[in-house]
Amino acid sequence: MRVLPPLLARLRGPALLSLLDQAAVSGFGFLAGIAAARLIDMEAFGRFALVLIVAGFAQGLHNALVTAPLMTLAGSVRHPARYAAAVSTGALVLAAGLALGVAGALALYFSVRGEAVPVDLVTAAGALTLAQNLQLTARRLLFAYGGGAKALAMDLVRAATFPLAVAGLWAAGIPLDAARLVEFLALTAFLTTLPVLLGRAVEPGRRQLTVTARRHWQMARWLLPVVLVTFGQEQLVWILAGGTLGDEALGGLRAAQYLVGIVLLMLAATENVVPTGAGRAYETGGEPALRAYLLAVTRRLGVPVGFLLALVAVPADLWLRLVFGAPYMPYAPCLRWLALGVAFIFLRDMVAQIFRARRRTDVIFRAFAVSFAVSLALIQPLLGRYGATGAAAVVALAHGASLVALLAALGRGRATPAESRRC
Repeated sequence: MRVLPPLLARLRGPALLSLLDQAAVSGFGFLAGIAAARLIDMEAFGRFALVLIVAGFAQGLHNALVTAPLMTLAGSVRHPARYAAAVSTGALVLAAGLALGVAGALALYFSVRGEAVPVDLVTAAGALTLAQNLQLTARRLLFAYGGGAKALAMDLVRAATFPLAVAGLWAAGIPLDAARLVEFLALTAFLTTLPVLLGRAVEPGRRQLTVTARRHWQMARWLLPVVLVTFGQEQLVWILAGGTLGDEALGGLRAAQYLVGIVLLMLAATENVVPTGAGRAYETGGEPALRAYLLAVTRRLGVPVGFLLALVAVPADLWLRLVFGAPYMPYAPCLRWLALGVAFIFLRDMVAQIFRARRRTDVIFRAFAVSFAVSLALIQPLLGRYGATGAAAVVALAHGASLVALLAALGRGRATPAESRRC
């Protein structure tokens, strides 16, 4: 059987659209973060970063339950239209629940710190969670079923609308703070996503919803715990660093994270193409086709990923000063550690695609559980001794631990056909 060609290597069709779309999404996030750091002070930027961290955790839960299974299953369902309708309905219900959860968690966080709950910031965070999860679902559905150009248009409109709105406020002399910036992030996501979802509105039927939920849960039952342990190995580290060292330290760490986001852009773009391609390769050619596909993708992406990481990490202090300003320069060592962590993430994601195609997401969970344990073991000594640099080192080492665990699982043997299709 013919092995599916590595789409990313050809850089045309869905792969090119995926790369362009992710460039729009990540480029927008990158520039929005820089704008926030420049327009508000470092402490307020720390609060802004806190909202994005908690909303990002909620998006991880949404991804595990909805969009990650979608991108693997989309190529094999018998009735794509009914499946897409069921996914859209489930995504709306889940996104609303997660939005309430984020708002409640942030309110509790500020209450525990003995501070007055910033109602505007908490409300904006809930709205942002709802809007971004709906937009993520719309984007993945479009890419799964040949609508990559529409997804790109949706994200480009949002990327253009937000800076115009912020510039209008600034020109009008209206004060900007963390809450207002979060509000505009949510509003622009709503305005650009709703037309896409409403245009695909179809009644899925109760049976289709049940079947879809069951199929998604077969994968999500292990992907969901992965999100929880990932939160412990990374986001929890940032929150503890902010609580221990102050909001300014959290802002500095977040700035370093934005700079490695240039490379994470490429990795995020693969999620629109590689899982589906790996799943199809496995269905058509089995284990040999799957490995050939992923090895080709890894070889072609490895060189640009390594080059970009070196370009960002070596002159780290220069980039922080030029992009964010002189107060952020002391966080250059954090940037170098995070760049090492991204290298580990890239390699780990490629290995994880093998287990995702086999429907063995339990293996991925166990690898992340190892990294979670490493993170818990290192956070107190490294944060206490090295401060923000120690926090960044914990994150990088935890990613490395999960990579080693996945490679060890891969080396222990291949899944049998019956085992790999049991889900």
